[in-house]
Amino acid sequence: MAPREDSRPVPAGVPISDWRVFGILGVLCLLLYARALFFGFTYLDDNVLILDNLAFLQNIGNVGRAFTQEVFHVLHSSASYYRPILTLSFMFDALISGAAPFMYHLSNIIFHLFSAFLVYKLFLKLKHPQSLALFFSLVFAVHPVLTQAVAWVPGRNDSLVAIFSLATFIFLIDYWADRNSKSLLKSLLFFALAIFSKETALVIPVIFGIYLLLTGKLRAASERKEIWRIAAGFAAAGFIWIWLRHVALASNPLPLTVLEMLKSVIINSPALIQFIGKVFFPFNLSVLPIIRDTGFEWGVLALFGLAVMGATGLRKESGRMVLFGVVWFLAFLLPSFIRPDTKLTADFIEHRVYLPIIGLFMILAETKALSSLDFKKRTHLYLTLTLLGVFAVITFAHQGNFADRLSFWKNAASASPHSPLAQRNLGAMYYLDGQHDLAENYYKNALALNPTEQMVHNNLGLIYASRGQLDAAFKEYQLELAINPNYDNAHFNLGLLYHKAGKPAEARSEWKRTLEINPEYQDAIAALKASEAWELGK
Repeated sequence: MAPREDSRPVPAGVPISDWRVFGILGVLCLLLYARALFFGFTYLDDNVLILDNLAFLQNIGNVGRAFTQEVFHVLHSSASYYRPILTLSFMFDALISGAAPFMYHLSNIIFHLFSAFLVYKLFLKLKHPQSLALFFSLVFAVHPVLTQAVAWVPGRNDSLVAIFSLATFIFLIDYWADRNSKSLLKSLLFFALAIFSKETALVIPVIFGIYLLLTGKLRAASERKEIWRIAAGFAAAGFIWIWLRHVALASNPLPLTVLEMLKSVIINSPALIQFIGKVFFPFNLSVLPIIRDTGFEWGVLALFGLAVMGATGLRKESGRMVLFGVVWFLAFLLPSFIRPDTKLTADFIEHRVYLPIIGLFMILAETKALSSLDFKKRTHLYLTLTLLGVFAVITFAHQGNFADRLSFWKNAASASPHSPLAQRNLGAMYYLDGQHDLAENYYKNALALNPTEQMVHNNLGLIYASRGQLDAAFKEYQLELAINPNYDNAHFNLGLLYHKAGKPAEARSEWKRTLEINPEYQDAIAALKASEAWELGK
């Protein structure tokens, strides 16, 4: 199909102000997620990102350091995630709330509200009627598959990148319409915030270029020349990001080549069908889904329905925007399929579809059924309210799986029985609750699924040490460090074992190694100081 200039008129006579829409979304988000305000932490990343790094987060002088450190603040880490805006958001909450989870959950709800409102604004910018823009923003606000981005504190990373990516795109559309330099500067600012939130946002320039091509907005020579001005701004922001990211991850570079990244995406591509299924039929949700335990039936049914709508229910000349919706969905989702360690069972946590889902909304917006949506018609209104009600009930129920660490990991182990991570961490939760026999069983389940599962031997060592089985504990710590040589907790715990065995020099050596890996490890700092003071006082 030859690209055509987008000739849809801007809807006139908008009956609801932006502030009223924002208010409606605000009330809806707060009512739906109010119970999450009283949730605890799940101990999936939030314990490391927040509780283990509270001293860093509560020091306002560390704002600059957030841009030069890996997000977990652990040197030589295998994670290698660069997310400084996420760290800054936690710093704000930590200054107010400390280790109490309330403020972190409130911030997540606020971020979700702004994301939903920007979905509304984007669909208006794409020249859809206000009723349709409002419909998709409401669906976005209550959709069950997005629950994890709100109820799970680290899930805010995807709501943050959504806010900044949507704002970038909205201001780019404004700039292309009026050539106002202020709009371009705003788009570049939000693009910088987006990439410093999550590297997925690097695809935004490509997505916008495809949008211009599909809508026929690059025909004139002046328009093609203008794109270079935008590209220069994007390149400048990207260069700063690359430089600072290199500084932050100098000690933990990702070993993947482009070919290996592509291979990882291909291996994990079946998850695409599962994500699509959860968008249209959110009935098999999980806090830690893996491909093996999720199933494909809902995804196949959803794809069949989309194919039928594509064949019979699309508006005339809507093909270019359908294609753009496909590009948006894939471009924002596929990068999350890149996994640096193929030995680990890949999970496909549902918050990763937070920004990509908007691409599916774009496709649906081109169908005859939804493009004619009118809330003044009772049938349309009642059907919309029914859909929102069903989604809200599912979302409200699913939230309970994020209430506390035990609820979270029970759901993970139940819904994903073949996930060694789920088995391992449910064992960890039982250990923290003092149920060591249960914990040991789940740790052994994890090793049965993956003999090289990280942290399991360390955790078994803790159990054996608590029972006074020092030889068994020593063996487990050694096994852990053979698998995971840069695991700070294993070095620290081995140091404790040496200390208990009357070997202070070996203990200090392990604690020094702990601090080489993680300079912010407060228990290691205290233990090392106490041991050195004791040595001087002999």
